[in-house]
Amino acid sequence: MVLFFLPHAGGSAKSYSSFKRFLPKELTVVPMELSGRFTRSSEPLLDTIEGCVADLIEKHSELLRGDYVIFGHSMGTVLATEFVRQAKAKGLATPKHIFLSGKNPPDEDVHCFEDVENASDEDIVAFFNKNSLASAPVIPDEELVKQLNKVLCTDVRMAERYKATPDDIDFGCDITVLYGTEDPLMQTVDMNTWSRFTSGRCEVIPFSGDHFYFGAHKEEICKIIIDKI
Repeated sequence: MVLFFLPHAGGSAKSYSSFKRFLPKELTVVPMELSGRFTRSSEPLLDTIEGCVADLIEKHSELLRGDYVIFGHSMGTVLATEFVRQAKAKGLATPKHIFLSGKNPPDEDVHCFEDVENASDEDIVAFFNKNSLASAPVIPDEELVKQLNKVLCTDVRMAERYKATPDDIDFGCDITVLYGTEDPLMQTVDMNTWSRFTSGRCEVIPFSGDHFYFGAHKEEICKIIIDKI
């Protein structure tokens, strides 16, 4: 069994590296890195969800021949939705279970910005910093900060643009939805509405904490993952 982790906006595959110590060694854990980000910074910075997912499917095609599950946080839920859509369209295996964390379904009009196309990079960075939505530590290197902010803004724009409805995609498997009860993005969201995207079962599990609630609950979350698969 393979467990794919999909990143949040501005996030690296390394965001999930500490999960491994709570997961069984026989589980193949694959944190996915998007093209143009972090360990793949020498590659093109893709700027659409569809393009990023097509690239990931091509890059990990060998692992998609067997059983796998997906965990996506925030933008990662958007990537997971498109991943299943493209996997079905290409006749590939689809996930046995999907874990969706920290974001509303992609057909709901709940966004960080009323019009993300008119939001400047400065607006996006300021919003994320104000609401503790950026996971990167404070870095004194101004050039590196610019690069990280470029990744964050690219991710936010492509995630906010993405649309999908239950008519477009049925996950076709059981899903587990997780979120932090103090997350500022979750205060007007009913996470049970993710159930509309699958003909399988949907379980919603709240945790104490903000947008990055999982930092304090990694062991609990890994136990849920192990139980579900």
